[in-house]
Amino acid sequence: MRLKPACLATLAAIVMTGLLAGCGASGTHYDKTPQQVAAALRSAYLPTHILGSTVKGSRVSQASDGAIVTALLDENGRELMRFVTTVTPDGAGSRVATAVEPPHGANAERAGKAMAQNGYAMGLMKLLAKEHVAAAIEGRPFDMMFASPPMAKEMLGAMPDVQARINQANAGAMDEARADQDGESEEFTEDDWGGSRN
Repeated sequence: MRLKPACLATLAAIVMTGLLAGCGASGTHYDKTPQQVAAALRSAYLPTHILGSTVKGSRVSQASDGAIVTALLDENGRELMRFVTTVTPDGAGSRVATAVEPPHGANAERAGKAMAQNGYAMGLMKLLAKEHVAAAIEGRPFDMMFASPPMAKEMLGAMPDVQARINQANAGAMDEARADQDGESEEFTEDDWGGSRN
């Protein structure tokens, strides 16, 4: 069976469209302008209470290249790790990509090694960063069940009393995270990242 030239041209166009769509289009598309996305991320609160006892707060800044940086901080205000979110125009909306990176400054090498040795924990951090960014942009609460299998979420949905208690506990913890982050809302330059604040 021979294909007609018109069919071959259509097939070639479909294949090229698929190939081009896969090239350079990293991240998630949102129907919001880059300015709207950046504003949402700059005002977002990270639920540090789910990160254990080492992470005591977070700080949000915008790097000189326009990336939004959410830094996870220890009790002395030193950066432990960062979520770096790049926002690029994509049609009438934005394409958003987030990477979990080691801090800049004095702790960079040590943190990078620790991150490389803890693949499972870093997988969870990537999911957490993705949910943090999505919730901020979509204007919804952070989903504390971000790492749960869909089946577990469905089971909780069938138990509204349990879900209500989880939501209430998380709301209180988010208030604490908001208060912690508001306390860190001073302006910092990139040279301050990773340094100790005494």
